[in-house]
Formats: sequence, C-alpha cells, structure tokens
Amino acid sequence: MRSIPHRHGWRRLGPVALLAASISLGLGIQTALADPVKQLVETLPGSVAALTRIPGAEGSPLSFVVVREETGDRLFIVSSNLANTAIEVAEARTLSARITGLRSELDSYGLVAFVDLQTSGGEETTYELFLEGEDPSAHTFQPASN
Repeated sequence: MRSIPHRHGWRRLGPVALLAASISLGLGIQTALADPVKQLVETLPGSVAALTRIPGAEGSPLSFVVVREETGDRLFIVSSNLANTAIEVAEARTLSARITGLRSELDSYGLVAFVDLQTSGGEETTYELFLEGEDPSAHTFQPASN
C-alpha cells in the first residue's frame, strides 16, 4: 500500500476546503438576510411603542404604516410597486396626534384615505389623504370636508 505524501494531500484538500468555507460563508450571509422581520425588530428605536401595517384599498399597491411613538403617531405610505419606498406624511407628524382609525378607497383619481385622529387634548377629528396614481410622494393631507 502506498501512502500519499503530505504535500500532495494538502493540494487535493485545498480546493475542497476552500469550497466548503465559501459554502458555509454563503449560507451564513443568506441566513442573516433571510429574516427581515427579525432585522426590523432588532433595529427599532426604543421610542417606538407600536408598529402597524394597514393594507390600502383592494386592488391598490399602496398600504400604510402607523408608527406609535411617545409624542404622537407617524404615518407612512408604502407602495409594493416601488421597492424600498416609504414616504412619511409629514403633516400628520406635526399634529402630534394619535391615529385611531384609517380606511381607504379607490376613486377615479386614485386612493383616498380617511385618517381618524385624537389630539393630545382629546379632540377627535378626521383628515383626508389623497393620493393621485400610485406614487406615495404625490399626496395631499388635509382636514376632512363634510
């Protein structure tokens, strides 16, 4: 029986070891990226008390995310057609109010959302959020007209 010298054995094992290392590294990266919810939870600031995603009207690619913070709620518009796009409705944030309800419907111009708010003084009011087309940045936020 003939033995293989060590120097030749390492040459044969080198590519195999390199392949095994790259596979395990690739799996590690894939595992780290595989759970976006876990990643989101781990990166939430301590000021966030709650996070709610509300689907838009049926047939619309738009949805809403309400972020509850100590000083008030923040409202974001998200489009499933535009990757990594979340547009904040800055006007809602300046009200420092709680969002108590949100419902939306499609009309001939786009999506209309009715946002129920409660101010820090306890006053309840409703705002309208108009979105023309599917672009979240093209929106109007104003007190509801009766």
